[in-house]
Amino acid sequence: MDNNSPQELKLSFKGEFYRKLLHISSSSIPIGYYFLDKDIVLSILVPIAFAMLMVEIFKYKSKFIFTTYLRFFKHMLRNHEIDRNKFRVNGATWLLIGDVIAIIFFPKLIAVTGMLLLSLADSFSGIVGRLYGKKEYAPNRTYIGSLTFLAVGLIIAFAAPKYNYSWIEYLIAAITVIITTIVDGMNLPTDDNFAIPIVSSALLYVLYMIFFPGIFAG
Repeated sequence: MDNNSPQELKLSFKGEFYRKLLHISSSSIPIGYYFLDKDIVLSILVPIAFAMLMVEIFKYKSKFIFTTYLRFFKHMLRNHEIDRNKFRVNGATWLLIGDVIAIIFFPKLIAVTGMLLLSLADSFSGIVGRLYGKKEYAPNRTYIGSLTFLAVGLIIAFAAPKYNYSWIEYLIAAITVIITTIVDGMNLPTDDNFAIPIVSSALLYVLYMIFFPGIFAG
């Protein structure tokens, strides 16, 4: 979550809005995955993720690639993403890598929920935090931004497909969103676009294993 306060204006609100709009559009990945076979989705996402990672690597080696890259995307990039003196992977690439890992290692319904939390809860928290966040409790973390993440996250987790729609599943969803919100607010060194789908999916998986032993067997 980048629930930026008004004090951090390194990226214009217009740039932030376009960035989050792209973020929201990534919800097409979990939605598409819900209806499509895992192998089909990975056959599309893995080459794209690899290509994006190669661009990230070569933009630091080629001035032409770096200049071309900035020409198209600079208005949506943060300062650390355009510093050619230090290798950094941008948020969109981390998002795709995180989604791919979630799809590979977690059951479909688990991964879908984790990816939706990133695409929607994180995006809306960033926009609301940027517009209305006046008090920070940590660098780039505002109270209103985190509360928005929690609220939108709960809506998504409750509305996401379930295995048997028992009350315990909704309890699992609530616990996952609360812990993910706390973890996201800790400003981990790992990019949140990478961390959120993996952390939330891992939490869901562990909690399902605790409350429904053997649910993923076979």
